[in-house]
Amino acid sequence: MGEVFTPRRVIPVMAPGLISLVLGGLGGIGIMWSWAGTSFPIKLEVTQHFYLMIAGFFAALIGNELLNVLSMEWSGRQAGGITLALYAALLWALLAGTVAGAAWLSSAAYLAMLLVLITYSRTYLKPSKMGFRPSAYNYLIVASLAASIALYITAWIGGGDLGVAMLIFPVSMIYAVMARDIALVTGRRPARERLGVLAFLLLVASFAMWTFGIVEAAGALLAASGTASILFSGVAQYARTEKLFSYVKIWSAYLWLMAAGLILFLGAPTLWRDVATHALALGFIFNIVFGVDVILIDMIATQMQKRIVVKPRRGVPILEVVTFLLLNVGMLARAGYAYAYTPSLAVVSGPLVGIAIVAFLLYTQRRLMQLSA
Repeated sequence: MGEVFTPRRVIPVMAPGLISLVLGGLGGIGIMWSWAGTSFPIKLEVTQHFYLMIAGFFAALIGNELLNVLSMEWSGRQAGGITLALYAALLWALLAGTVAGAAWLSSAAYLAMLLVLITYSRTYLKPSKMGFRPSAYNYLIVASLAASIALYITAWIGGGDLGVAMLIFPVSMIYAVMARDIALVTGRRPARERLGVLAFLLLVASFAMWTFGIVEAAGALLAASGTASILFSGVAQYARTEKLFSYVKIWSAYLWLMAAGLILFLGAPTLWRDVATHALALGFIFNIVFGVDVILIDMIATQMQKRIVVKPRRGVPILEVVTFLLLNVGMLARAGYAYAYTPSLAVVSGPLVGIAIVAFLLYTQRRLMQLSA
């Protein structure tokens, strides 16, 4: 019998990632509450917030996807124990460095994690266990990691915005993985791979410009990337009734991506740039994750000895609806505060988004653990 997916092997990587999520999320809430003149017990600097969220949580989430889930699909096995242990150790080092305010340690750990991932990504440039040749998404994974490394180093040396330079990693990687996973929703493999590559290149170019202050042009390219992504993905053409809610989430993700581009293009002031940043980091990324990962888990279950099916209540996935609404209402509250400076909107935005993300991750983890029970 061949290898099967072992959900318990995701714990070493996800444990420091989840701690980063909690600390970074609470720190982000504290920052927003300070805008509203309200005190919060956990106070972090903005730099600590984005290191914990991007280099901590998102790196854990994406690392788990590459080293465990996609690796199992493509090569027939999860990453080896040494690779997982090294990646987990780097995550712990980053977490410790960020909390202690040691930026040099956080930066070194972040770059080392990207190097681990790009080294392992050679797995995706070889024929799969089923004999499939690498397609566009395989090369986009490697390109995403290369762009993330290059932009971060360039920003560090050239005085660019490190937060934006780091954000390209989860956004471009989610896009790269989505280029494959979107077929799980539409039931059709995207036929216009060149258009998908163009959308990816526009995305990378927009982040490069944004990092070094060319904001309006970056916004135009970002909006163009979102438009090309929609045309490439097929969500505007193919509708499967049984997966309609996933379509809603994916469309919401693309709308947030294009909204971020529009905000930047219009040269919006500081608070609106914060909205644009979180439209990508939360609105785009998590709507994609919410829309695809639920389906992906069921696909993983086919590699197990038994299949776990979570039955929806009266045909409606209640928890999925709730997490979707909390996430997007929380994002709209952030935009509402940037527009009207209403303190209550700043107070509720972070908790709504945080509850949505934590609830979804707990739900996902429970289902994965069921698979190995």
